Amino acid sequence: MPHPLEPVSILKPVKGLEPSLRGNLESFFKLDYHQYEILFSIAREDDPARPLIEELICAHPKIPARLLIGDAGVGPNPKVNNLIQSYQASRFDWIVISDSNVQVPRDYLLCTTAEFTPDVGVVTAVVAGTRSRTMGGLLESIYLNTFYARWMFIAREFGQDCVVGKSMLFRKSVAERFGGILQLGRFLAEDYMTGQAMRMLGLKVKMMRRPIEQPLSRYTFRDFWLRHIRWGRIRKSQAPLPIFFEPLTMMFPSGAMGAFALYIFAGLPTGLVFLAHVSLWFILDLSLMKSLGQKPRFMLLPGWLLRECLALPLWIQTICGNTVMWRGSRLKVKTGGLLEAQIENT
Repeated sequence: MPHPLEPVSILKPVKGLEPSLRGNLESFFKLDYHQYEILFSIAREDDPARPLIEELICAHPKIPARLLIGDAGVGPNPKVNNLIQSYQASRFDWIVISDSNVQVPRDYLLCTTAEFTPDVGVVTAVVAGTRSRTMGGLLESIYLNTFYARWMFIAREFGQDCVVGKSMLFRKSVAERFGGILQLGRFLAEDYMTGQAMRMLGLKVKMMRRPIEQPLSRYTFRDFWLRHIRWGRIRKSQAPLPIFFEPLTMMFPSGAMGAFALYIFAGLPTGLVFLAHVSLWFILDLSLMKSLGQKPRFMLLPGWLLRECLALPLWIQTICGNTVMWRGSRLKVKTGGLLEAQIENT
């Protein structure tokens, strides 16, 4: 059995000066762990995030950290292209891939490595949206802390934990058995496919007990909308049949159908039944948000209602197309999550 404090290589792909980037990246320099390295990667020399990354590396000389520049071009997935150099340059067998938009506590590595056992292929985490200051950020945080968290927990109960790219811990030596991340450049959801590849090797996906935090300070409504169109089309490409029944799991459509059915078969007043349905759904979502460490706030109820109202329009747009906007590019998603070559730059 591996020692729980083996050294770790942390891979941080970065593109642009996104909100909260300084705090997000700096949190990885402050981890309570005996030995780790941080490998930052950007695709272009003129990336706006480069000066900040170089500043942070100089400000923390005790932490082994490097910046690698270049786009490998192994496939249409821009994140995988950005990761290839750092993946190949990593010194340790334990690899953590973590997106640049998350912030972690000091014991993050201790917590995630503690979940690793010989039968586990990858350790991941549910994402908690925090610190929103805009309507887009509020909607994103509610979506993350209700819809996505709920379905990740449900999937876990059925032994189908989903891997999230915000936090992935795995062994490089094990990943090489399916070709490493080089083989994932063809897919949009390289994190999901990592989990699938590990399962094909007979290994489990395990979720950390604690969520990982994604600050959403200046998140725009456009960011929110495009993100969830992309995630929805990932789901459609991986499971085209279930997504057509997704409205049945939405609060408003399911409530309306339930209220109508109870009126027809039991004579209950539709308005009262629907109000009870909405109230119970909100209470359960509020309980889920609290379990992720989120505190109720003034705009939570109207933001929650708006998010629920937007769920059906989001679903309609999701099923009516197969392209996504990601990291400045429009990409076409094919069945199975495969990406077609880039078809438009913006």
